Amino acid sequence: MKDIKKLENLKEQYNNIEIPTELDSIISTAIDKKPNILSVYFRKISVVAASIIVIFTSVVNISPAFAQSMSNIPVVNSIVKLVNFKTYTAKNGNMEANINVAKVEGLSNKELENQLNSKFIEEGQKEYSNFLKEMKELKGDAHKSVGTSYEVKTDTDSIYSIVYSKYETAGSSDIQYKAYTIDKKNQAVVTLNSLFKDNSYIDIISNNIKEQMSEQMKTDNSKVYFIDSSDDTDDNFDKIKADQTFYINSDGNIVILFNKYDVAPGYMGAPEFVIPTNVVSNILLNRGLVK
Repeated sequence: MKDIKKLENLKEQYNNIEIPTELDSIISTAIDKKPNILSVYFRKISVVAASIIVIFTSVVNISPAFAQSMSNIPVVNSIVKLVNFKTYTAKNGNMEANINVAKVEGLSNKELENQLNSKFIEEGQKEYSNFLKEMKELKGDAHKSVGTSYEVKTDTDSIYSIVYSKYETAGSSDIQYKAYTIDKKNQAVVTLNSLFKDNSYIDIISNNIKEQMSEQMKTDNSKVYFIDSSDDTDDNFDKIKADQTFYINSDGNIVILFNKYDVAPGYMGAPEFVIPTNVVSNILLNRGLVK
């Protein structure tokens, strides 16, 4: 208990250190002329702060109860966050829209942050405008609903992945995806081709996806994918696009996304495939994102 009391006393001393009103002037002078001007003032703070660290460490090591109480204090993993910026809504008869526009906050690269947010706004306004035009033309007589949403798929020390989904129903339903994976360290959006040494990733990933499709169909009769069909009317899946929609999950795996109907019948929804890292390890650029 004495150590805890010391910690509280030192904390009080630290908080009560008087900050001179002329500090701004002192800092400016120190930067421009003599860096050592601040040494006496900051030495006092350093001594108290160091004492707090020593006592804090000692208390944690000695008192299991205190250590447990500290473990309950939440720690923020990332300052990057996704918030709902605006929602566009419209309804007329059997037609309804619910367009959500997201906003990224906390990126140190403000140019990138502004570009992403501008793109999100542009997407939302475009969807809303198209829906209003269609609703006016059909006078609300059609059965149709449109909705968009954003979801944070991954939030780690190195990666922030966002998936944008557009849902549309008009007799049948449709799901379309867009994804944005942000490299937190380099403050940049990661493209699929930027992860690899060359374009061989297209065939390598495509072949793995086809293997996964075949295995799923063998073990589950309810699953059907557009591969190896002899029917000329079927559009067999051949390979992914160079800029195929993807994100990196919290395990460091690439996840390939397909829109509804792209590679399977509608009842299969919008499939996604996790690509084992050992499949692409030989062609990866060493960026530390895919593990």
